[in-house]
Amino acid sequence: ARVFVEVGPKRALTGFVQDVLGDRDEARWLFTNHPKMGDRGSFNRCLWGLYAAGHGLARDAVENASGGLPPYDALGRIFADAIERGMALLSGPASPTSAPDTAQQAPDPAPARPPATVVVTGAALGLPGAPRLFDDANVARILHGSTLLEAIPGDIRDAMAGMGINRLVKGADGTASFRSIDDPADVIKLAGRAGAFDLAEEFGIRPERVQALNRTTQLAMAAGLDALRDAGLPLVQRYRTTSKGTQLPDGWRLPDALRDDTGIIFASAFPGLDVALKDARRKALQDARTEHLESLRELRSEAMGAGDEARVADLSERIARLTERMEAERFEFDRRYLFQLLSMGHSQFAEEIGARGPNTQINSACASTTQALGLAQDWIRAGRCRRVVIIAADDVTEDGVLEWIGSGFLATGAAATDEAVEDAALPFDRRRHGMLIGMGAAALVVEHEEAAAERGLRPICRVLATATANSAFHGTRLDVDHIAGVMDDLVTAAERRGGIDRAALAPQLVFMSHETYTPARGGSAAAEVHALRRVFGDAADTVVIANTKGFTGHPMGVGVEDVVVVKALETGVVPPVPNFREVDPELGLLNLSKGGEYPVRYALRLGAGFGSQVSMSLLAWIPGTSEARPAPDALGFDTRLDDRRRFEGWLAEVSGDPDPELEVQQHRLRVVDRRMAAAVAASAAPAESAPAGSPVDAPTEAAL
Repeated sequence: ARVFVEVGPKRALTGFVQDVLGDRDEARWLFTNHPKMGDRGSFNRCLWGLYAAGHGLARDAVENASGGLPPYDALGRIFADAIERGMALLSGPASPTSAPDTAQQAPDPAPARPPATVVVTGAALGLPGAPRLFDDANVARILHGSTLLEAIPGDIRDAMAGMGINRLVKGADGTASFRSIDDPADVIKLAGRAGAFDLAEEFGIRPERVQALNRTTQLAMAAGLDALRDAGLPLVQRYRTTSKGTQLPDGWRLPDALRDDTGIIFASAFPGLDVALKDARRKALQDARTEHLESLRELRSEAMGAGDEARVADLSERIARLTERMEAERFEFDRRYLFQLLSMGHSQFAEEIGARGPNTQINSACASTTQALGLAQDWIRAGRCRRVVIIAADDVTEDGVLEWIGSGFLATGAAATDEAVEDAALPFDRRRHGMLIGMGAAALVVEHEEAAAERGLRPICRVLATATANSAFHGTRLDVDHIAGVMDDLVTAAERRGGIDRAALAPQLVFMSHETYTPARGGSAAAEVHALRRVFGDAADTVVIANTKGFTGHPMGVGVEDVVVVKALETGVVPPVPNFREVDPELGLLNLSKGGEYPVRYALRLGAGFGSQVSMSLLAWIPGTSEARPAPDALGFDTRLDDRRRFEGWLAEVSGDPDPELEVQQHRLRVVDRRMAAAVAASAAPAESAPAGSPVDAPTEAAL
């Protein structure tokens, strides 16, 4: 025996052979299914090794095919030809101005669309404007075009009026002037505001852990758990062994087989802002009260010296009340402050679910989530992991934060101050004059397509191409020509790699815009429409355009639109563009969505952010055996299980339970823990030897 092939798992036996026979030149050792390399990659590597060792083709067949060359030389020519063809595919067709050298150039390979390697298998949303922030009806709510904006409370409007704002006012001719604002009637009056949310009660995160998380991280983690459920990726109960050798439950986490190849990306524009402002406000209040208390004590001393007993009594009573209030509202520095303040949502979520793959946070302002999708695609294609959970959140409309961020947008001249939503939220309309602020949370599960196939799951869509760039142009305005160039490069890359044609793609395409309905000069609408017309030409008129900021307000770094466009592909339902009445002659007639079902099979998403950030993605819907799509209120991974038997087999393998059962508890998809259930049942049943009416012991550590 000279060649040893290990069929797995991993490469333990390969290493054993290498240790024993490593000094023998004639020995070959190969492995076929190492999980980090991937089944296809390691299997193909094994085949190359077998070919190199002279196996797979008879020697005379090789020599006949190669003009009598030895097998190694023939293999080299085959390999070189494969490299040349691959480079030709990546670089695109030859320039029409240069004729090909037909005498030396290999014939073009037969046209074929190589399967994409990266897919989206799950998505989730936390939206403003509903009684509960996280609700399974969120997807249907936003796809059907529900308005989620509401009036800002009067005390927050008063606070903004007292911020000393000098607002930038832009004229129709491009001129600008500043105007001081001190009247609540002149500040922003509408926003997307969060409903009820309790991470501990609703999602089962330990209360003591929640106290170490800022608001943004809490929102992102909740969305991440919902997205795992949507992707059909369950958690299992883990146990820890005590010093006495007994075992105790230690939380719900990913199965061992998924831990090391699951990465996390946290996307947010304003992480930790709530903690910084809240603690700074409380500390400033305590300092002001301390100073006031000293002043009262000095006044009382003066009154005592003057013999003014009535004033002494009055000051003593005021000092007592203030002292009591200071004691009740005493500011104490929280030892968890750094964990609350730092942008750590990626690592904190990874700890919660036990994900040990690559892990990071990104902030490209309002393009953050779209950029995260591109980074996830890069990680998976590079083999760093097999799946990435993207979690995103921002809440700049909560009490204590809105007065600051709202004042910031008001000062730049970008915010609308109307009382009625239909007068303020005007995407693509000629009357657009300022944005509204929102909030939200979003999550995507992005995987290697083979990872989804292993559990019999049909993904929602395929990631055809992504792009991330910076226009190096302006802090708040968009570089129209550069954005068009980035979009053209994105579509060109998809055409080369996916075998699609832009003219045929356009009538089946939904464009999920970033449009913030800010004033026309330098706003999103012109840049987006210009890019669509440059990239698709006359076919741009067939692209259906959607926008959700008219319903939610601007959620900052949260990719609400990234999730909505995935769900639009899954359901075929595209949200309408709200409040549109007047065509902008600068934009021309547009194919704006009126809501309802559209024959969309592709989705183009553009995200843009402060600082010239630009990110885009192009997605393709993956249909099932039937073209019928689920309704927006009937979604879930079970609607996409093409091979239920394979899923059940995969679930048994990763959970270690030969007959696993799934449950959803506190938004989490979990494998029922039979171990705990048996212990609880045993503790509830009367012992055989116990007399009637005797108490039954609770389950012990040993029983678990």
